[in-house]
Amino acid sequence: MINRETNEIRKEFIKVFKHPYISEDFYNSVLSEKQIFYFQDLLKESGQPEHIDLFYALLHMQLSLDIHDLIELKFNSSSEEKRNQTNQLQVLVGDFHSSYFYRILSEQNYLDELYHFIKYIKEINELKMTLLHSEASDLNSQLDQIESVHCGLFNSVIDLYGLTEYKNKKISELVTSLVYQSQSVWLDLLKSKEPSTELMINERINRLNKMSYTGES
Repeated sequence: MINRETNEIRKEFIKVFKHPYISEDFYNSVLSEKQIFYFQDLLKESGQPEHIDLFYALLHMQLSLDIHDLIELKFNSSSEEKRNQTNQLQVLVGDFHSSYFYRILSEQNYLDELYHFIKYIKEINELKMTLLHSEASDLNSQLDQIESVHCGLFNSVIDLYGLTEYKNKKISELVTSLVYQSQSVWLDLLKSKEPSTELMINERINRLNKMSYTGES
C-alpha cells in the first residue's frame, strides 16, 4: 500500500477515513500529495516502510493540522454566524482525524513514538499561536517559525529514526516543496502584515535551492 502512487493513496485514504458527515470535497485543500510522498520517503529511509499503521497515523495528524489551519483568522462581522459555523465544523473534523492518530498509535502499542510525536505537535501549535499574535518585525525569525509549522511532523520522523544523512541531503528540498511551493495560510498571513515579505521569501528560496544543490543542511 505504501508504495502505491501518492494520488491513489490520498484518494483511498480520504475515501476510507473521511468524516462520515463530510463530503470528500471538504478535503480538497488539505493533505497534499507532496506531504504523502515525504512521509513515504522518510519511512522508507528509516527502514520502516511496512509500518502502514504508523504511516496512516501520521497522515491523520498532518490532516488535522492542515484542517485547523483553514480556520478563518480574521473577524468579519457581516458573516459572523456563517464564519462561526464553518470554524466549528473545521475544528470538529480536525479533532476527528487527530483522534485517529492517537487511537492508531495506542492500539498498535507505538507508545514511544506517540510520546515523541506529541512534543513536536505541541511545539507546532505553540508556534501557530506565536505567528497569530506577533508583529512582522523579524521576518527571518517568522519564516523559520512557518517552516517549523509546515515541516514539524516530518522533522519529528527524521529525529525519531536519526535520519541525519537524509536531513543533510533532502531537508532543503523538503522545506522548499512543503512551504514555498505549496499554499500556506501562514505565509499569506505574514504577507498581509508586511508586503516586503515577498522579497525575503525569494531570498530564502534561493538559499534553500543553493543548499539543495550543494547538499548542505
